[in-house]
Order: sequence, then C-alpha cells, then structure tokens
Amino acid sequence: EPYRELSFDGGSARPIVSGLKTASWIYTGTVSKTLLPGLRVGYLIASPDLFPHLLRLKQSADLHTNRLGQWQALQWIGTEHYREHLVTLCEFYRGRRDAFESALQTHFSDLATWNSPQGGLFFWLTLKQPLDTRTLLDTALAHDVAFMPGEPFFADPDANHGHLRLNFSHIDPARLDEGIKRLASVVRAAHLLQAA
Repeated sequence: EPYRELSFDGGSARPIVSGLKTASWIYTGTVSKTLLPGLRVGYLIASPDLFPHLLRLKQSADLHTNRLGQWQALQWIGTEHYREHLVTLCEFYRGRRDAFESALQTHFSDLATWNSPQGGLFFWLTLKQPLDTRTLLDTALAHDVAFMPGEPFFADPDANHGHLRLNFSHIDPARLDEGIKRLASVVRAAHLLQAA
C-alpha cells in the first residue's frame, strides 16, 4: 500500500490486516511516496507464523538490500518529524487534488465521471462515451499532456475501454488548467472521429 499514509479527508489509514486476529497475513509498504521518491526502500510486516518462511525467501532472492537506504528510512519512520512531514505532505497534495478537480469540473464534466480521491496521487476517470484510451496517448503527448490509459489496469484490457488515470502530484498549478483543457480536447476529437 504505497499511498496508505497519503490520506486527505480524515479517512482511516489503518491497514485492513490490522483487524485480523487469527488469520495469517502479510502487509507491504514503501517510503518512496512519502519520504523520498528516489529512496526505493520497501518493508514487509507479517504474522509471526509466516515470518520465518518470508525471511528465507528474502535471503534466497537477494543477500544485500541497500543498507544505506534502509538506515535512512529507519531514521525517519515512526518519529515525530516523520508524522509532521506526513501532515505537511498531505496538506500539499490535498491542495493539488482540489485544484486538479476544479479543472476537471471545468473541462471534463461532460466527458467523464470520477470520485474525488481521499488519498493517493491519482484521479481515475471513466469516460461517458467509452473508447480505447491507449489510442489517445500519442495525440495527447503531441499536445504536451500525458496520462496513463486505464486499460492496462484490467485483467482483460480489451474488454475495459474508457478509463484514464491522471496524476495530480507533479503538475505546476499554474499549468494545470491548460493541461486538463488540452487533454479534454484530445478526448473530444477522438469522440468526433469515433462518431464519423
């Protein structure tokens, strides 16, 4: 759950496994979304019955995980500074999310539906007139906007057209409205071609 700690609207960030009493469980996470994107350190927490087996699997997979990266993460995780950092980070991303949603309302409300994300870094749009969004990517890039087609997120991509995954974390708010406007024009043009 790389985005679990990025909760904006007071939702619970508790992992689902926290409620398990007798079942075996594994929980994984990372600090790459909350602490430092270049710090590719993940962690695994498991029920005591699974831990010895997981340790052997890890040791057979690689013997030398990045020790410096692990040490850096350990200096932060669980500290008051880390909790303060998460509060600041969530406030920052909440502002980005809200600005992004405002631009979506302006330019996409007639084209797609979505739910405002309570956390994470992405909007998931469902087009009202489905089309294979993979076919839009080259045109969007030619208009200097990027998105992730939704089809690859499904087990059967060809049976699930009409979804876009949009990241709101990195775009400069000053360029946001124009980018969403350009993407909407790409979708509108594709709908016109589809209708022709």
